[in-house]
Amino acid sequence: MKTLVCPMSTFFDSFRYRVLPVVFIAVFFLVPPAFSQGGGSTAQADLDQLVQSAENIVRGQVISATIEPHPQFPNLQTVLVSLSVSKVLKGSAGGTLTFRQFVWDARDASVLAHYKGAGEVVFFLNPVSRYGLTSPVGLEQGRFRVIRDQKGARYVVNGRGNLGLFNQVSEKATSRGIALSNPVRQLLAGAGGKASLDSFEAAVQALAAVPQ
Repeated sequence: MKTLVCPMSTFFDSFRYRVLPVVFIAVFFLVPPAFSQGGGSTAQADLDQLVQSAENIVRGQVISATIEPHPQFPNLQTVLVSLSVSKVLKGSAGGTLTFRQFVWDARDASVLAHYKGAGEVVFFLNPVSRYGLTSPVGLEQGRFRVIRDQKGARYVVNGRGNLGLFNQVSEKATSRGIALSNPVRQLLAGAGGKASLDSFEAAVQALAAVPQ
């Protein structure tokens, strides 16, 4: 007697054994904490939160950015980014830093656009997960472009235009006994917009307790 196979049953079996494990891994192991997620639902993070959450904070030039499958989980897409490091503000990065970030959809061109052709950048990177993945803290909040004005002065601005970046940061520093220079205090008193690179890096180093 011939056994009939229900197409819907086959579909659900495939979903159960092939798709669900991927979703489980992505949600529970690969994706950073909630406040580090991208998009409009990303919780607001100030500079002190970015500094404290980051394992590595570096300035440099993006060398390459490529979409490719995760080496352990071929069904998961990632972007592999290499950075030529010119300054380490926190952590122990070498001359070249390479990190792998999980992406939900390899067709999402905006992921590559954040890295390719970005020029000089400052990245606040989360600790690397057990699966070799990380991302900027708060995604667009922990990813800064370095821009120059007509006189050559350098400034930094993140994916949110530095909105809310300095809220209550001076108060947090004071409560921890951190001494801030006048240029840093002036920076932290701002409401957003581009920030002087020199003052910004001095603020990061002070909050990270790294001798300048």
